[in-house]
Amino acid sequence: MQPDAIIIQDPTLLHHVDLFDGLASNGYILLNSTRSFHELGLDEFIEKFPEGHCRTVPASELAMEHVGRPLPNAALLGGFAAITELLKIESVASAIRDRFPAKIADANIAAARAAYDSVRNAMPEVLHA
Repeated sequence: MQPDAIIIQDPTLLHHVDLFDGLASNGYILLNSTRSFHELGLDEFIEKFPEGHCRTVPASELAMEHVGRPLPNAALLGGFAAITELLKIESVASAIRDRFPAKIADANIAAARAAYDSVRNAMPEVLHA
């Protein structure tokens, strides 16, 4: 009922459902999109959150590039690790490797690492120095 983080896999839901209901004021928002929060008309909303707590990541595109299918789950996990720092990218990679055969795992790990790097590179230096 009161999440600390929200991962939005489908950005088309943004203007149809209150996805942010109950999110803590210091919570995290990770959105699967090639567009910025400003482009999505959400820049005023995200200003309410601490700097670095709201990020977009092109997870579906990264999945297509690395996995060959628009399955953004692994990429979103990588982005989540980057934005929250609650888990390490190595832990995400290990979990993926435990779950999937080597070839599939390697592709998903590549997508997760690309998303991690994308999110980290977009964050202010002060937050991940």
